[in-house]
Amino acid sequence: MVEILQEKKVYQRLVELGKNSRVVKTAHFNSAQRKQKIYRVLGIVIIVVNVLIVSPLINLVFSNDPDKIGIAVKFLAIISASLASIQTLFNWQKEADKHLSAGESYTKIYHRVSTASAKYEDELISTQDLILELENLQNEYLEANTNYQLCIPSDYDLNKAKEKIRVRTLSKQTLK
Repeated sequence: MVEILQEKKVYQRLVELGKNSRVVKTAHFNSAQRKQKIYRVLGIVIIVVNVLIVSPLINLVFSNDPDKIGIAVKFLAIISASLASIQTLFNWQKEADKHLSAGESYTKIYHRVSTASAKYEDELISTQDLILELENLQNEYLEANTNYQLCIPSDYDLNKAKEKIRVRTLSKQTLK
């Protein structure tokens, strides 16, 4: 009886670790997508502003008042430089790369949890083997948490991840 309870608790811990790693991996991927989007949008705006600076469009718009041409060019240059500085300061692409790397780590853990669960359900591994696998996976999870402690998904990304997983689960259940 005690052994059966232990098996259930070990298996429940494994399932819980799988759910947590799935949420965290999805949150990291959400964060990476959001940061890449910010990086790209700012980059496009910077390019457009710089093109406007050198284009004859400003001359056409301010052809009646040549003094305003210089003011417009300076204004656009300040906007472009400010946006480029913001982009450099926050370094969204580097942050996105960190989140992608973190997401990959948690994805590997999630897949290993799925494999261990399937082996256990199919009685291909013993409870002792399951305990060892759970300990290894928990250590990997803690190591990933340590390695990516400066790269934490926001509450927004975590909530979005939970919602995505909920929707996917519902749609899979609907298809069955």
